[in-house]
Amino acid sequence: MAERPEGAEVVAAVQRVFRDGLLSGKSAFVPAWDAWTERTAADLRARFVDHLDESSDTFLVKLSRQLDGAPDDTIALAGELLFANMAPLVPEQIGLPKKREIIDGVLSWADRTVAIPADLESGLGGFINGGQGFLNYRWAQFQILVLLVERLAGLPLPERESILGDPWRFRAECFAIQESVGHKKGRAQIHILLYLLFPDVFQPIASVYHKQEILKAFAADLPEPTGDQDRDLLTLRQTLEARSGAPVDFYAEPWQGSWRRRAAEHAQRGWLIRGYNVDGTNFVPSWLAQGYCSLSWLEMPDIPADSTKPQVQRVVAEAMPDASAQLRGQATYQLHAFLSVMKPGDVIVTVTPHDVHVGTLQGPPSYDLSDGPDNARRRPVRWATADRPLHRAQLPEAVQAQLTRPPAVYDISSVAAELAERAGLEDVVAEPLIEADVTKPVELPSVTEELAAQLLMPQDWLRETAEQLQEQRQLVFHGPPGTGKTYLARALARHLAGPDRVELVQFHPSYTYEDFFEGFRPVRGENGSVVFDVVPGPLKLLAERARTDPSNAYILIIDEINRANLAKVFGELYFLLEYREEPVTTQYSPHDPFHLPGNLFVIGTMNTADRSIALVDAAMRRRFAFRRLSPELPPVRGLLERWLRARGLPDTAARLLDALNSRLGDADRAIGPSYLMKPAAARPEGLDLIWRTQILPLLEDQLYGTGIDVEEEYGLAALNAAWVEER
Repeated sequence: MAERPEGAEVVAAVQRVFRDGLLSGKSAFVPAWDAWTERTAADLRARFVDHLDESSDTFLVKLSRQLDGAPDDTIALAGELLFANMAPLVPEQIGLPKKREIIDGVLSWADRTVAIPADLESGLGGFINGGQGFLNYRWAQFQILVLLVERLAGLPLPERESILGDPWRFRAECFAIQESVGHKKGRAQIHILLYLLFPDVFQPIASVYHKQEILKAFAADLPEPTGDQDRDLLTLRQTLEARSGAPVDFYAEPWQGSWRRRAAEHAQRGWLIRGYNVDGTNFVPSWLAQGYCSLSWLEMPDIPADSTKPQVQRVVAEAMPDASAQLRGQATYQLHAFLSVMKPGDVIVTVTPHDVHVGTLQGPPSYDLSDGPDNARRRPVRWATADRPLHRAQLPEAVQAQLTRPPAVYDISSVAAELAERAGLEDVVAEPLIEADVTKPVELPSVTEELAAQLLMPQDWLRETAEQLQEQRQLVFHGPPGTGKTYLARALARHLAGPDRVELVQFHPSYTYEDFFEGFRPVRGENGSVVFDVVPGPLKLLAERARTDPSNAYILIIDEINRANLAKVFGELYFLLEYREEPVTTQYSPHDPFHLPGNLFVIGTMNTADRSIALVDAAMRRRFAFRRLSPELPPVRGLLERWLRARGLPDTAARLLDALNSRLGDADRAIGPSYLMKPAAARPEGLDLIWRTQILPLLEDQLYGTGIDVEEEYGLAALNAAWVEER
């Protein structure tokens, strides 16, 4: 979807890389290299397409394995295809530094030097928002590009020129490639590429769903639709521009409001409806054969469609007077969802022990007693999998976990996009469902040179740390006092998730499960009274935020994580740290199973002077990655000296701290540099004050009972005297 009209530089750059490459066979980055030939594209296809890496690693990690040992021409082609893939995306999706980092990283795998030419870098600015689906399926888009280049590069030059000069022939070639791969996960790439190569014919719209909604909203302005989305959009744009006398951008007013408002009124959702073993009966075969789904609740009479929740609640209360409040609540929720919340176009899913069926809701509810009251309450469904069901065992774990939930009607919007696409319903999946998809792991942003410079730490170490967090989801910084554990955790979390998606809690000896997750707390009741209610803690609150925003990372920082009784604080949550998306029954909300979303990450800090890592229980050590911060090891070693040098200050404080830690000879008791990373430490009187009031008292506490005179052994006078003797 287009976000901004300025795209001329991007269009020109992509045409120079892609169109000129296909016409000349030469690399746009290194014109002497034969990167855009059938031979080079076939080599890239053999490495990437024919040996698809289905591991959970990131796209670039997998690509590095697939291109290991590849010729320089192949690597150049891969880099230039990624240029064409990412260049049009707005910075909000992939920033310019990230684009350069990715492309430069791929090009660095070549034996010879290759880089993005300076005059092409301006084409990386971006002007189209490709949607979450574009980020989720980079591998599929790359696959389309590779196969398309191989196909076109193998044609005689006159044929290539003809196709690249005819927008509709080029589109046909793209769709033929899409048909050959057997899925439509790369379709957004095709729609964007069509605009980049033929901006006067196609629209800067990545989403098929958006094209559909625009045409529906402006149907009255298109008297003779052809059924071809792109041709109809071209006619619509020309008609509207002739009428308004100005260019039409469907993502700007006054045009955007017309179709966006309509789409928002019918936000698509996904629903699991159980039809297998309904009081011992399997209704699924009838559903598939006759095109419907149903909801039993034998006690209930016919309830009008679109009834409000209070109306349904009253019917339930009359029909089930002796039922528990919990059972009546379940009936109300499920009946209201089935009759009123579910809308035509929603994705409908049902399961048997081994199979999964997917379809789309087609119309309003009806009530037909001809097959009995337990199958009377119906909604029409167009089932896409009646003859080719999906197999439960082959679905991602996150999907399988959702399919085990007990209710007869359950909102599964978080996995509906994945199921719909596996069922061949890609074209009916709306952008909100793609954005809600939890089956695609969130890819954390890369560590930049700017962050490394800000923290005065090696970029490689920070990058490795971020990769560990991506892989493990839980990480602990541990080390002695003053090594900057909390500062680093906060800075890294803000960089990876953004400041608004980071929360910090600090553990202490009295911290409990009730503080951390949820528990009974006094709250104000009616008339000023005090009552006890179950109140969520910081973990549950942040998990709920992350669950409703699965396309972004959320990070919980637990400061001083080892100061609490971890087994008591985490309880059954230990299980969730390892098995994300798998629900467990919690102590205070047994009726509402809880799971940790995959986009929630945890960073802990641990002071080893308080409690050694060896004393942390094995269950936690197995679930967390550990990164040591110690004054004698990178990245902390030399940090104070780098900090002083960056500010033009003398290195006296760094020299004295090194001498102190050398004399202590104990890594867990070493003093970190953050005590002295203050302007006052550059002045003799300021350094003396910090040493006497912060460092020596800490050492006295740590060395209590050893008989060591801390002032005499570790005071500034003793360290300076030793330094003079050494000189």
